[in-house]
Amino acid sequence: MNRAAGILAALALTAASVGAQIAPKQFTVTTRLGILQAERAASLDPAALIGLDAEYALSKYLGIGTTVDVSRGNTTKKDFLTRLRFGQAAVAGGDSIRYQYVGQPVNTVNLGLAATLRYPGKKVAPFVMAGAGTYVMILDAQVNGKETRNNDVSYTGGAGFWIKLSEQAGLQFDVRAVQYQGYDRNFLNPARDRTELIQPFPEDFPTPPAAKTTALNTMFTLGFRYVPGGIGGGK
Repeated sequence: MNRAAGILAALALTAASVGAQIAPKQFTVTTRLGILQAERAASLDPAALIGLDAEYALSKYLGIGTTVDVSRGNTTKKDFLTRLRFGQAAVAGGDSIRYQYVGQPVNTVNLGLAATLRYPGKKVAPFVMAGAGTYVMILDAQVNGKETRNNDVSYTGGAGFWIKLSEQAGLQFDVRAVQYQGYDRNFLNPARDRTELIQPFPEDFPTPPAAKTTALNTMFTLGFRYVPGGIGGGK
């Protein structure tokens, strides 16, 4: 984090030295690819993501727009343990027991409105952004036997920089923190409706972190920024 802060600070000084502008009253579109890393208590493995930002510049410093992120990953299997019974029905519960970790794919869509505050530069433009919206988690229909989804409010904050490649194109790198509200980790458990769901023998089956009602995710993305008729990072 200290290293990232130093890089952003250096970029801000570079932008200040060239003292250039970004044209107001223009639209930009940014397609992004990256990775989403959830906090440990969320019980989600790192997931690949694709994002799309659309922004309108109110001035050379401020823009507003929409952001969409779609990710597909998997639950952390070691956090979800179930007990399976086999054998003769005459024996109470069966005469054989198997403990098994269970997991499943998870698709997440995060939609939001965001504001961007930037420091314009001729070649490089650092920025910070913040926004709010909603996230939708969609579980695998085959694993759950039906379409299963959950949604609630999300909050986003981040920082990054743009690099101009041409008059209409540029690269964007950013780091964002996305917090899911109303988070229910048990929703991710494929065996959540089974009576055999237990957590025995902690020495053999480690206990997962305490569940939380929020989930903080860190997003790292690299994007291609296109400005129809405009400038790809500075003017």
